[in-house]
Amino acid sequence: MTALGSPTARKVDAVGIGMYLLAAFLFALNGSIAKLAIAAGLDPGHLTQLRNGGAMVVLVVFVFVTNRSGFRVTRGELPFLLAYGVIAFVLVQFLYFFTISRLPLGLGTLLAFLAPVVVALWVRFGRKQPVSNRIWLAIALTLIGLALVSQIWQGFAFNLLGVLAGLFLAVVLALYWLLGEAGQARRDGVSLTMWGFIFATATWTILLPWWHFPWSVLGEMSTPETTQFPALPIWGIMLWGVVLGTVIPFLLVLGSLRRIGAQRAGIVATTEPLWAGLIAIFVLGEMLNWVQALGGCVVVAGVVLAETSRRVSASEEAGSLPSPV
Repeated sequence: MTALGSPTARKVDAVGIGMYLLAAFLFALNGSIAKLAIAAGLDPGHLTQLRNGGAMVVLVVFVFVTNRSGFRVTRGELPFLLAYGVIAFVLVQFLYFFTISRLPLGLGTLLAFLAPVVVALWVRFGRKQPVSNRIWLAIALTLIGLALVSQIWQGFAFNLLGVLAGLFLAVVLALYWLLGEAGQARRDGVSLTMWGFIFATATWTILLPWWHFPWSVLGEMSTPETTQFPALPIWGIMLWGVVLGTVIPFLLVLGSLRRIGAQRAGIVATTEPLWAGLIAIFVLGEMLNWVQALGGCVVVAGVVLAETSRRVSASEEAGSLPSPV
């Protein structure tokens, strides 16, 4: 057994943290690039549908090659897998793209990352498990930070529908994490995600039949928002979203969770809103003033406090899942 604090343990920790930092960067970059596809005419519903379908194909091939037992499903699992796929990969992703289509990327990502606060509150009042009193300070910090970001004293400068969607996204993302904990008690994370994408793709096929998909948009070029970022083909943006915006960061997060556990990984994940804000400056030309930037940092501090307020057991550490956005 590796001793805590030994050079080997520190190396494992550093690798795990590095993996999650890279995953958070890729998730954030995918948000900026997705906004370019939305601006070119690909609505959030079809964007989510195509990303789900592409990720499903990649993961089905991956599981077929590495773990064919992952295709086995009992009749009792089907309702859970259906609910998991709809919540995690239909609602979460659609609400994320819908939110960032109406709000600056940094603010939309910040709203999504209120999910740890929702989880901590659920653990305290829903499960009635111990939670540190600092959860209340965490809630206060997030509310103050959001007030600074939105500058409510100026009459709330952002799209109200986008903000409401972002708050709903935080609740749904928290539910996804809780379902992910339960789901990984039954099967491995990769096959669980594969089945989630299968049922999500089936759901989108019913809601938005593929024969009505606006395939012509994929041949368009994005419109550069800044001089630092070139025009890109929409098909290339979607290919990026499937491989480097979904599958690769998810696998990086799984590797990170095995090395540093869910609670520390969740804290590192709070860098994603910061990455998103920085990337949006160069890709989308979105700028926040110093008061809004300060508010974003206050929100991240509140989320970190919320993450550390929950007293996580060893089994829960192994069972948590990352954000799918």
